[in-house]
Amino acid sequence: MSRLAFVLLFLAAPIWAQQGFVKKTPETLKAELDTEVIRARLDLAFSQRRLAQLNQTLELRKLEAEAMVRAARADAAAAPAEAERGRLAIEAALANAKATVASADKDRARAELEVEARLASAQVSVEYAKVASVAAIARLQQKAADIAAHAKITYPKDPLIDGALHISDRRIPFNGRVDDKLADFVCGRIAFYNAVDSEAPIFIVIDRSPGGSVMSGYMILQAMETSKAPVYVVVKGYAASMAAIITTMAKRSFVYPQTIVLHHQASSGLSGNVTQLKEQLKWSKIWVERIFVKVADRAGVKVDDFVAQMYKSVSTGDWKVTGDDAVRLHWVTNVVEQMTEDAIFTAGNEPKPTEIMPEGFVDAGKSQDGRIRQALPPLGPCDAWWVFDPTVEYIIR
Repeated sequence: MSRLAFVLLFLAAPIWAQQGFVKKTPETLKAELDTEVIRARLDLAFSQRRLAQLNQTLELRKLEAEAMVRAARADAAAAPAEAERGRLAIEAALANAKATVASADKDRARAELEVEARLASAQVSVEYAKVASVAAIARLQQKAADIAAHAKITYPKDPLIDGALHISDRRIPFNGRVDDKLADFVCGRIAFYNAVDSEAPIFIVIDRSPGGSVMSGYMILQAMETSKAPVYVVVKGYAASMAAIITTMAKRSFVYPQTIVLHHQASSGLSGNVTQLKEQLKWSKIWVERIFVKVADRAGVKVDDFVAQMYKSVSTGDWKVTGDDAVRLHWVTNVVEQMTEDAIFTAGNEPKPTEIMPEGFVDAGKSQDGRIRQALPPLGPCDAWWVFDPTVEYIIR
């Protein structure tokens, strides 16, 4: 039996079993076998196609996997280059930012210089305008005074007439602590009165002053010394420390017999290490000695003798005398019984009355002996205090 006949019999066996071994004709049997052969061939062709599709799918996935592997390898190979490009980009951005900041700093510095230059120019213009207006103001006020008096005002060269001191309208009130504010006012008045008349006497009138800053007082001394018109100092009540020095250094000074004038050594609030203390003390001594040498010369004694007399007079060194003794000690030039105010008009705005607690002072309560305790404001560089008031305990900061 051939192999094909065996297959046909094997395939036909189930059919015979289902048909109960129905006897079929050879033609029928052959037709059925042909049908089964065709079906088997179709199934085989379908299976072969599925197998081919499966092979194609597997091949496609294999190609995709290989492509992904190649892409991953390419990404891995390109990563260092990308990182380097990123680093270079960051460095470039940082350099650009630094350049921008530097340019902004230059622009800011240039702008600051321009602002400073404009401010300086404006200040110069303001000062020029002030100086230029002084003469005009003086002329207008002089004209007003002439109209009010119906005649040109004349000032005696010597204000001491028949034992009485005649204080003209060219007076400068000087009260309270000596500081930059008071110095600006006094110096400005001296300049103003010189612009009006460079020969008539100018009067600095002190009712009561405990003294104050050495530098501020020195500004007043310089204005007095350089004034074309003579500057006289009048003390009606009390002048101590820097105010007493200004009185003694005046070309002429006038006091009542009961006026109190007090001289003492200067003081300074020093802070810092030993080297800094030495430097501060050096400059304080330079200021004090240069001023006090002139005071001692005016009194006709040496500085050391003057200091010795201070502590011989009183243990604290606060040497105070009345007007009579001030003349005898050559601290002032004249003592008078009578002073008259001959002012007929005011040449400008008077300063406000000195406050009991001046600006810059700090109230620190009262001391054990009942005196008011006041903390002095900080001094400027190289400055020192020349101030005394028996009712006040000054605290130097």
